[in-house]
Amino acid sequence: MTRTSLPVLAGLDPGPEFHALVDAVAVLLPPQERRHRIEVLLDDLPDSSARVDLVRLAVIVALERTAGRVATLPVTACEGRGTGTEWLISRTEPARGSTFDGGGEQPRERTVTVADGDDGIVRVTVNGARIEVSPPSEQDCQRLLESGVRGTPLRFPVFPSAGPSLLARGEGPCELVLWRYGTPPARFRLPGPVLAAIHVSDPFCESLITMIEVERELVVHIEGTQDLDVRKLHVPIDFSVADEAAHDLSPLYLDMDEMWRFGVYFRRAGVWWYLQWSAGDHITLERSTAVVHQAGRWHFHTHTDGAGHSLLGAGSWYAAPHRRTWRRGSTWKAWHATSPDAFITVPPAEEVLGLNRIGDRPALLTREGATIRARTPEGGHTVAESAGPVVRHHELPWVAVQRSAHLVEIVDIATGTVLHRVGTRGGPGWQPLG
Repeated sequence: MTRTSLPVLAGLDPGPEFHALVDAVAVLLPPQERRHRIEVLLDDLPDSSARVDLVRLAVIVALERTAGRVATLPVTACEGRGTGTEWLISRTEPARGSTFDGGGEQPRERTVTVADGDDGIVRVTVNGARIEVSPPSEQDCQRLLESGVRGTPLRFPVFPSAGPSLLARGEGPCELVLWRYGTPPARFRLPGPVLAAIHVSDPFCESLITMIEVERELVVHIEGTQDLDVRKLHVPIDFSVADEAAHDLSPLYLDMDEMWRFGVYFRRAGVWWYLQWSAGDHITLERSTAVVHQAGRWHFHTHTDGAGHSLLGAGSWYAAPHRRTWRRGSTWKAWHATSPDAFITVPPAEEVLGLNRIGDRPALLTREGATIRARTPEGGHTVAESAGPVVRHHELPWVAVQRSAHLVEIVDIATGTVLHRVGTRGGPGWQPLG
C-alpha cells in the first residue's frame, strides 16, 4: 500500500501507556468534520518537562485521528494564517495565543493547554473542560520520546527547507534521522546510501525526499506522499555515494516551478549540481551555474544567485557590504522591498555566516572563534558558544549547534535560548564535542 503521509509516530512506538494517554485526551476534543490536513500551532518556548512534552505529543496524535495528516508549526512562524483548521497547543496557562491578519484570535474551542500540576500530574484543558493525566516518570517519558533513535549518532545536521524540521545522518550511509517540530526524532533506513535529503510538509504533501545510490545510479526516493514528479529523476554515476556520506549531508533543494521542467539541486564534494527532467523525458546532470543555493519559502522553489554578491535572508531580506570589503570588517546594508534600508556594523574580527531576521528586522549571524553573534542595526549579542559547525535556518530565527555525538541544540537567534534539543541521549558512544 502506498503511504500518503508520514504519521506523527513514524519510526516510533511509545507503547500501550502512551496510547492510553491519547485515548484519555481525545475525549476533550469536540466532534468535528474530518479534514484532509490540520495545522497544529505550538509555542516556541524553551524545553519543558518530558512529561509535558509526552502529553503534548499525545494531543497531537489524538488530533491526527481527525485528519488525513497533521502539520506542526511554531506560533512565531504563523503570521497571517487563519484558515479555520488550526489548533493551538500551549504549555502555559493561560495559553499564549496567536493573532491572525485582520485581528482574528485563535478560538478557545481549538486551543489546548498542557501544563504541569502537582505530584507528577499534567493538566490538559480545552475550552474550559479539563482532565488530569498521570504520565510515567520524567526519566521514562524521556526514554519514550527517544525510543525511536536512542543511541543513534547524529552526524552533519542540516535545515534543508524553510519548514521547521532538521535532518541528520545516523549510523552508516543509508540511515537518516528526521526531527519534525514538536515530535520525537525518527530514524529512517533508506534502500541505498544517501547523498542529499529534504523534508517537505505543505498543504499538498508530506514527504522525506532523498537522493540515493541504487545499482550505480542516483535515484530520487520518497517516504510519505508519493505523487511527486521528482520520482522520475535518475542518472548513472561513476562515484560512490557511500564514500561521500562519510563527509557531508547535502540539502536537496527542489526546483519545480514549471510543468515542463523540474529538477533538484544538491552538493557533492563541495560542488553544486543540478539534475533536471525536461519535456520529452530528457534527464540531464550538470554543474550548477549559481554560486548561492538556498531553500525558498515555498518547498518546491530554490533561491539561486549566479554572482553571489549579496546574501539572501528570511522574509526576502537581502544584504551586502556597504562600501567596504566583502565579509570582514565593514558596514553592511540590508534591504527589503517594503522596509527602509538598514545598516549593520560588523567588527573586523567577525566573519559573516549569513542573513537572518529577528521579528521584522534583519540580523547578520557572525562568528569570531567559538562565539556566534547576531548583529542588528541596534547592536549585537551572543547567540551561542561552539567550536564546531553551526547550521543556520533559512526562514526561522534558529541555529543548530551540535553539542555531542548524540545531541543537537536548536537555539533562538534573538535570545540565545535553547528552544529544542534533538537528542539520542544515553548512547554507548556518547562523547562531548568541542
